[in-house]
Amino acid sequence: MDPYTFYTLLTLASVGKAGMILLVAPQYPGRITRGMHAWALGGLMMGMNFALFVLTARSLVPEPVALGGAVTLGIGGTLLVFVAVQELRERVYGKFALLGVFVFAAVANAYTLHAGYDGLRISVNSGLAAAVFFMIARALLRPDPPSGRSIYRVTGFLALAISVVLAIRAVSPLILDSPIVHPMDENWVQQLTYSAILVGNVLGSLCFGLIVAEELNAELHQLASFDSLTRIYNRRVFENLATDELLRARTKRVPVSLLMIDIDHFKQVNDRHGHAAGDAALVRVAETMEESLRHRDLLCRYGGEEFGVLLPATGRAQAQRIAERLRLATMHAGFLYGGEAIPLTVSIGVACIEGPPYDLSLLKHDADRALYVAKQAGRNRVAVV
Repeated sequence: MDPYTFYTLLTLASVGKAGMILLVAPQYPGRITRGMHAWALGGLMMGMNFALFVLTARSLVPEPVALGGAVTLGIGGTLLVFVAVQELRERVYGKFALLGVFVFAAVANAYTLHAGYDGLRISVNSGLAAAVFFMIARALLRPDPPSGRSIYRVTGFLALAISVVLAIRAVSPLILDSPIVHPMDENWVQQLTYSAILVGNVLGSLCFGLIVAEELNAELHQLASFDSLTRIYNRRVFENLATDELLRARTKRVPVSLLMIDIDHFKQVNDRHGHAAGDAALVRVAETMEESLRHRDLLCRYGGEEFGVLLPATGRAQAQRIAERLRLATMHAGFLYGGEAIPLTVSIGVACIEGPPYDLSLLKHDADRALYVAKQAGRNRVAVV
């Protein structure tokens, strides 16, 4: 296949892929849509990159414009692929730093074309592209936030392989008898580069589709398992996990404790400051309790202003100490809304099962009874049954 046919096929594939992604992106949740938009625009820029070479071959675009503009667009496209990965992984990235790389590529191409440094231009462009693909690989292979999904590793190693090929092209003047001075020059480095671009385009598109599917599944799991406001377990998932924990406790013959927690005078917060303040208060209390609990403890929003905490392998006395720690942490956490300090306290009921029957409904009944005692005794306290 001659280079111009190769670039024509890549142009059609890139533009078609971008159009399909932009068409379906609005159907997905926010962060996935943003990632898809960035990936599609990146593909579109890469398609324009390839198209410029084709138009030059037909004498429709001056060669200097194609040589400088095409590679600059290509680097811009790879930068947008990096943005897409960061959006999908919900990470912060430096927009101005990425813009700086794009501007540097444009200036470097303009200067080297004007000065006639063709070999240097190809080395600089290849080096920049290699660096961006390395950034993409690193973003995909980073363990935070943990995904446990192999598609990220596969795509990351694919990006790393492309980065290595482009790095070889960047240093090609050191290893070739005749350095590359034009994108259409033919030698083994160019063939390797063309192969990497073609394989990367095909496999990268496939991998991106699988990543989007994985992220959508994760989003659906998040919606089904966690409270949308506080981002802690919802009642259904909590009760399933608590039932499993009680089965383990019965096998090991260890105690299990349950805390039922209610925000004191929560209705007054809503009435005086509005429901937005009430929502912010719920989030603040959930964050405070998460910070104060052990890694193995299970926290959920049971409903309204009520929370539940299951304490595995925890006896009554230790559960009471943990409950008191949560009460004090909430009281001293501090909650500001609209520039006004709003006091928050909680009442906590503690119940413990130290032997059969390990029944969640009985444990919940006892914890609710203890919570009632705490509220009747004046609130902002811990009661144990």
